[in-house]
Amino acid sequence: MSDEVYEKIRVSMNKGWPLKLPKDKAIIDILKIIYADEDDAKIMACFDQAMFDVKSTKKIAKLTGLPLERVIERCNTMAERGVILKLGKAFGLFPAMPGLIEFYFIAGKDKEEMKKGAKILQENFGKIAPEWFASGYPFFRNLPSSSIKEKTIKIDESIEDVGQKFLIYEDIESYINRCTNITVVNCMCRTVGALLGDKCEKVTEDVCMALNMAGKSLAPYGFGREVSKEEALEIVKRCEDLGLIHTINNASGPDAPMMICNCCSCHCEVIKSLKQFKNPSSLARSNFKPEFIRENCILCDKCVNICPMEALWHHYPHSGDDSDARIMFKEQLCIGCGLCAHHCPNDAIKMVKVREDELAPNLLAMFKKIEDTRGH
Repeated sequence: MSDEVYEKIRVSMNKGWPLKLPKDKAIIDILKIIYADEDDAKIMACFDQAMFDVKSTKKIAKLTGLPLERVIERCNTMAERGVILKLGKAFGLFPAMPGLIEFYFIAGKDKEEMKKGAKILQENFGKIAPEWFASGYPFFRNLPSSSIKEKTIKIDESIEDVGQKFLIYEDIESYINRCTNITVVNCMCRTVGALLGDKCEKVTEDVCMALNMAGKSLAPYGFGREVSKEEALEIVKRCEDLGLIHTINNASGPDAPMMICNCCSCHCEVIKSLKQFKNPSSLARSNFKPEFIRENCILCDKCVNICPMEALWHHYPHSGDDSDARIMFKEQLCIGCGLCAHHCPNDAIKMVKVREDELAPNLLAMFKKIEDTRGH
């Protein structure tokens, strides 16, 4: 199959979707691995846009010239592999990310081929990741740890009409409770690492979550495990104890939640990409930052060791009486995850609400804000 067919798939994936795949040979090579069957590539090339252009098998057969029986067989096989969107009896094209790339690795059907794709993806993520942060309105934001309410001491006085209110996207329990479906899945980033012999030692269970429509589309094929809201909250609390960050999409409406990625700093490509920037707090953040109660600090370094962004460090004393020993803080590196406060054994760190970012009310509004503020 010619590269032009795979280029058509790439362009259609990008249309109307905020996280785009750049035009590059490595991207074409990954698509060739995923859609190695020529009929699969023909089918996927007949879609003009990800998510919103769905077609019946009869329509696909007419557009591709393939026999209807062959179209039905290939579409169902691709659905079982996690590489085509299935909505009832209709089919469509997944966006690239979050979407096709994650679901392909989550499904885990083609281990040997997945290793080839994982190697290409890992070697070329530096070409993809900048697209995540090319807009003035980020796709991602951080959801603070579940202890945020008990660890928050005040709301910044410059924030008007907020009082002590915690918004839905600031409280993970409220965020989970509004979901109609929660499906626990394996993590693409940790799966890629494991395929290449770099298994995450911190996380030994599946802890990432596909929510609402995303979860409903995965569970029927055995790509994940649907869980109750109570179990989901237990999982996120275990993640916090392990030092994982809750990452969500940047919209606030009732149907907006797509996922909660529980990210480790050793494998998560979002976190690793953020750390390449000088001011990650402007790219993916919560509305909170830590405040330090120096007299309570016992200099145990738990906050230093748990911080995924390396925003904290131990300043060892210069004076003879150790009076200047303290934990130092680089605010521009902080994304407000609250793990430092969560892990502090002596209540020396509390969280302060310092802003109230205005979130898009739904996914379509989020997509528009990202496109309207894109830097290129």
